[in-house]
Amino acid sequence: MMKLLHIIALLFLTLVPLQGREREPWLDELDAELAKKEEYDARKEARIGQLRGRLRAALDDRERYGVTRELYEEYQSYKYDSAYAYAQEMARLAAAADLPDARVEAGCATTFCLISAGLYKEAFDVMDALDVEGVSPQTLLEYYKMQVRLNYSARGYSQTAPYWDEYSRVGEEYSRKILEMVPEGSPTWWEYQANYLMESARYEEGIAAFSRLLSDENLDYHQRAIFASSTGWLQHCLGRDDEAIKSLCESAIFDLKSSTKETTALRMLAEYLTRRGEVERPSRYVRESFDDANFYNARLRKLEVGAVLPLVEKNHYDSLQRERNLMALVIVLLAAVILAAVAAIWFIRRQYRRLHEARATIEERNAQLEAANVQLAEANEIKSEYIGNSFYINSEFLDKMAQLYKMVDRMIVTRQYDELRRSLKESTIDKERDEMYESFDHTFLKIFPTFVNDYNALFPETEQRFPAEGLTPEMRIFALIRLGISETDRIAKFLDYSVHTINTYKTRVKNKSWVENEQFEAEIMKIGAR
Repeated sequence: MMKLLHIIALLFLTLVPLQGREREPWLDELDAELAKKEEYDARKEARIGQLRGRLRAALDDRERYGVTRELYEEYQSYKYDSAYAYAQEMARLAAAADLPDARVEAGCATTFCLISAGLYKEAFDVMDALDVEGVSPQTLLEYYKMQVRLNYSARGYSQTAPYWDEYSRVGEEYSRKILEMVPEGSPTWWEYQANYLMESARYEEGIAAFSRLLSDENLDYHQRAIFASSTGWLQHCLGRDDEAIKSLCESAIFDLKSSTKETTALRMLAEYLTRRGEVERPSRYVRESFDDANFYNARLRKLEVGAVLPLVEKNHYDSLQRERNLMALVIVLLAAVILAAVAAIWFIRRQYRRLHEARATIEERNAQLEAANVQLAEANEIKSEYIGNSFYINSEFLDKMAQLYKMVDRMIVTRQYDELRRSLKESTIDKERDEMYESFDHTFLKIFPTFVNDYNALFPETEQRFPAEGLTPEMRIFALIRLGISETDRIAKFLDYSVHTINTYKTRVKNKSWVENEQFEAEIMKIGAR
């Protein structure tokens, strides 16, 4: 038996996850930031609201273009449809004002939206249609940056030759143009140097470059999210998934703080945690990522998250399957222990059960006997009262009958037939019946002195009746029921009513009560019960 218990204890320990991994506070921090997601989004919406107010107050197309560009920048990684709409508005205003730099800037904005949606052909068409001749160096730099983004994104999407090589070549070409255009060692130079190293699979050098970028205190949340996410991807490529998870947590936190919905960090984090064997967090993170993708409403992000969902769900299912199998084995072993225990204590329990049953039988019979005694005592009291009263009533009735017989006999002897007929017509049978009811009421209320009050308690205040003396006809019906006379025909004969009248009275009374009709007579039987 003890050996079996030891085996069960070991199996239970296998159900509890081993704490071999050190605590990772960055995951706890991410969970805490996820709880503030609505707060960050509210701040984002407030900024957008202010910009919309400025747009309505703009005085000319140049001012409108500037505010529209700011609105696009707020929306570009927040909500695809709105970002695309403002990018198109930028293009319209740029064309209306005939500003070459603004035309290119608006085209790059449109391209960003198309890339996010996975519409690469349309994105290339827009970029090919842009004329960068004569634009400012800053605008040309933005054009080069968008070419880098477009070609590397298209390469990652295609994953096939010869397109892979061509996209890589063009992406590297524009990366070199950017590096040649900006001062060496500047933040932009380091950003595109790190990006070039990453796309060229020079992982260690790329990690060092992104680390240098992240040390800049002037970076905004969105830039930090991008650089941390890139670092996490490079660390994953080197097989350092624990470090990658930390970097992706940082990226996801910055995404949350900047209300970025066009993001990959949470999705990648869910994937890496799933491959590490975790269940709860990946499911939660992939749901959050899917919600973000739906909110952003770009097809490509939905497809990317959708590709991770089966992996997370399979891991969840496998975990549940393992737990179920182990639990089934534990249940089998527990069943064996229980059977052994049942066999060991069966004899004792049998004796105890017999004793318990005997005690329960005695208690039940005692209760029945006590109830019968109470009913008997009540019946004896009722009988005593009504028998004594009956003797008195019968005696009076016999006296009255004797007097009546003498009177009838005298009038017959003296041939006073008219007088006899008149006397018989004036007979007080109704009065006798009323006296009988009065006697009944008096005796009943002597046995059940609280009947009138208890009876009225079954009705709303507006329906309560308190007769000066005796009982009302309705009360008398239920007084007879309280005495155990439940047959309607017997009640009808006693009260000199028809059966239909008795039923009508009973129904009318029950309908006025706040007690359910089916329970009304049961409540009547409780009146005066001991």
